[in-house]
Amino acid sequence: MTETQRETQQHSALNLSAILFVLFKRKRTIMICAAVGIIAAAAVYFLYPPVYESQAKLLVRYVLERSAVDSIEGTSATATNKTTVDAVIGAEVAILTSWDLAVQVAQAIGPKRLLPRSGEAATEGTAAGTVSSGLTVIPTKGSNIIFVSYTNRDPQIATLVLQELLSRYFIKHLEVHRSAGAFDFVTQQTDQVRTRLNQTEDALRSLRDKTGITSLKDGSESLTTEAAKTQEQLGAAEAELAEQQALVNQMGGAQPDASPQAEVSKRDIEQYQFLVLRSETLHKTETDLLSKYTPANKRVKINQRQIKEVEYQKLDLEKKFPDISTKAAALKAKTGGGSQGKNSDIISERARLAGIGAKTEALRSRLRNIQERMKQLSGLGLQIQELERKRDLDEANYKYFAASLEKARIDEALDPSKMPNISAVQRPTPPMLDTKTRNKIVLGLAGGGAALGIALALLSGLVLNRTVRRPLDLETQLRIPLMLSIPHTATRNGHLALPRNGSPANSEALATRPHHSKLAPWEAGHFIRPYCQAIRDRLGLYFEIKHLTHKPKLVGVAGFSEEAGTSTLAAGLAASLSETNDGKVLLVDINLGPEDVHPFFQGKPAYSLTAALKRNSAIASAADNLYLATVGSPNAGPAQLGLKRFFDMMPNLKASDFDYIIFDMPPLGQTSPTWGMAPFMDKLLLVIEAEKNNREIIKRGYRKLVAERDNVEVVVNKTRSYVPKWLDAEA
Repeated sequence: MTETQRETQQHSALNLSAILFVLFKRKRTIMICAAVGIIAAAAVYFLYPPVYESQAKLLVRYVLERSAVDSIEGTSATATNKTTVDAVIGAEVAILTSWDLAVQVAQAIGPKRLLPRSGEAATEGTAAGTVSSGLTVIPTKGSNIIFVSYTNRDPQIATLVLQELLSRYFIKHLEVHRSAGAFDFVTQQTDQVRTRLNQTEDALRSLRDKTGITSLKDGSESLTTEAAKTQEQLGAAEAELAEQQALVNQMGGAQPDASPQAEVSKRDIEQYQFLVLRSETLHKTETDLLSKYTPANKRVKINQRQIKEVEYQKLDLEKKFPDISTKAAALKAKTGGGSQGKNSDIISERARLAGIGAKTEALRSRLRNIQERMKQLSGLGLQIQELERKRDLDEANYKYFAASLEKARIDEALDPSKMPNISAVQRPTPPMLDTKTRNKIVLGLAGGGAALGIALALLSGLVLNRTVRRPLDLETQLRIPLMLSIPHTATRNGHLALPRNGSPANSEALATRPHHSKLAPWEAGHFIRPYCQAIRDRLGLYFEIKHLTHKPKLVGVAGFSEEAGTSTLAAGLAASLSETNDGKVLLVDINLGPEDVHPFFQGKPAYSLTAALKRNSAIASAADNLYLATVGSPNAGPAQLGLKRFFDMMPNLKASDFDYIIFDMPPLGQTSPTWGMAPFMDKLLLVIEAEKNNREIIKRGYRKLVAERDNVEVVVNKTRSYVPKWLDAEA
């Protein structure tokens, strides 16, 4: 027979077919658990005590933060975005479900009334727990509505508790969103801020009187403008004074100095005039800088250094040319075309010169006075700025606390029941019978029973059960190729037995004891025959492919348990081989002794193995070309064919005139001789009993047999299909 090595598919052990197999197999467990759950649900449905519920609804438009010490803007409605609305509704739900509110309700109604069964033992804490346990607060998604309900076995208590809860809630809401004693606190803070503001204004007024200005900014700008204007006037007066002085000197006929002097060139005179103009410009710049910066400023110092350099250059020219200033003034007057002429009155010109000099001194004195005031203002400017900032801050705080004080006065007289932002859309309703809790329990018990049964079935079938349930498990979980699977038949898949010793058909035969009637495996009506014929055809193909032409061919049939069905399969296979008319077939029972042999042989003669192997021995056949043998003897107990005896009989087995010898071998165990005999078989059929043999034992046993000789084919016997055919993917 050709060994059909199929590529095993990589399926998961947990799939829909496996789950359906387990569920339909354990359907009784599931139905029992479901029935228990339904009975329990029915008991709860009829015996559950009635519970009454009162409902109310609150509309939270917005929340007014009434705390007098918080921001004034808190009095406006909060933003209406989703996050803010959820936060506001969540805060109100927390107030409604708070323990403090439950205690207040319990105190108002009374513990004895809330817990009538407890009597004198009822306490406020226990009563508050009853209020909290029966209270349900649910915010309506996507709106500002809060659903509030209370359940109790007493219908009157249900409505009374909810009414008291809502009235206490409005008071609690105000306590949470406004500060206790806010009026006294805000009054005290307002007085303190007003006192600080008065002190700051007094200090600022004193500094203003000292500097003579009302505003630091306006005063600085005014002094800067005045200093710049004075500096400009002083420069013009000095230039005019120099010009007039030169004119007077010319008109007075002053003789030139007898000492030799250097000749003044026109270029020197122009340079001197440039230095005079440069000095005037730098002095104006100095005045502007001192109005903005202190004398220690870097820019002021650079300007002063430039002034000194110009004055030094101007002084050098005056030392080198003493009359350079006179000539420069005369040149300026001459170029201006305004010559006074030699006939002018010298006295009037000198008087005018004296007036210009007095004007120059007055401007210089005025400039020094302005600069002194600017220095004083610069020194006190930081103090004035600090006092002005402090005054502005105190004014803002005073306005805030004044407004908070007014709000606190309103809060003191506010009626909790007349809050504009929260209103009762629905007042507590009359008590109604509440069946939601009972229905949930009923559905939970009914569904839980079925779920428990399914869970137990899956746990038992998929986790705890380590056996091979289906033929597909061999390929998907153990990676063992399958030759054939045989379905379970309760009335026919029995255990074969050989005849008792002393059969009248042959004195050397071992006869069977009378037994109940059954069809023998070699009879045409036996259920095993179609499967055995399929195995026979595959064995024949295997022998042809492997070129096994020797006779006899040894075929062993073994399993992992006593009830695996190896005897029935061995007998049916022997009968199928005997029908091919290719020669004789010997069925050898190694598994059992003469006291317990195949029951369905129905008196057919069974010989000892030694007698059956003698050449040309006259032995009777159980059917056409089919002969039966056992390892037992007429005077022996239960037979055991040890390995040594098997090896000793090998020459006789090889020399016999049978074409096939089928061995019904003992189950594979730790002490079984089958392990030693299996390698000598031309083909070994390993029979696995479905739902009985452990997967790990099968895996280890198969690997060991294949390691010694790769001549093993697996047959799964007694397979059951619990799933309907229209659901069974393996059908």
